[in-house]
Amino acid sequence: MGLDLRTFVENDIRQHPRVAYQRLLSNDELRSIVASLPVLSPFKKEFKGAISVLDWDHRLPSQVLLMRLFGYYSMRSLASGQEAFDDRLESIGERDVFPEFDVPDFDQLGADEAYEIPVYLDKKMGECRLTSSWRREIKSSDFKLATQIARDSKAFREIKAENRSRLPGLGDLEAVSWTPPCESGHETWTIDVWYLLTFDGRIGAGQSLLVDLNAKEVVTVREFSVKAG
Repeated sequence: MGLDLRTFVENDIRQHPRVAYQRLLSNDELRSIVASLPVLSPFKKEFKGAISVLDWDHRLPSQVLLMRLFGYYSMRSLASGQEAFDDRLESIGERDVFPEFDVPDFDQLGADEAYEIPVYLDKKMGECRLTSSWRREIKSSDFKLATQIARDSKAFREIKAENRSRLPGLGDLEAVSWTPPCESGHETWTIDVWYLLTFDGRIGAGQSLLVDLNAKEVVTVREFSVKAG
């Protein structure tokens, strides 16, 4: 079975009709893009299948495509995803007539894990991003462990020492999301723990500590910014 989603993508990349019409990529170019995909290891269960599609950017001519990768943990969820894909494709076909310009894409198709990666017309790829909404669902026990590991780390002590004037009203460490290897570059899934340093009422900024629960250590520290509301 699949310990890497790429296993199911190699020979089955579909294209949005508006992408196919433009003949933007040859078969060799598609294979090259697949070969460049980052590691896509599953969160909890092995993958049983996938749906992959090069999606339209709602521009003619297109400027950047989105590779959407939908992973499934069971044959049942795969069948459900396939049905949703077929329904979306039918909806696109119903509206894909002159003079209608815009048609639906494949965003938010149901899946156990969903990723998107920008694909530029020079065949270079942007950063991979997990789009599944469950990434922010962290069990209480994992939340507590991740924040405690972050709090006990040398990296956090250094952050506090460098920001002694930080306002106490900015709150404590907060575990905000699961982060897959394709985003972090780390070999396993991590939990993103935020420490807010500034907030002007509209934009907040701070340091993110990526915590490996199995190794019980902070593996990466990086900056983050977020808009309120």
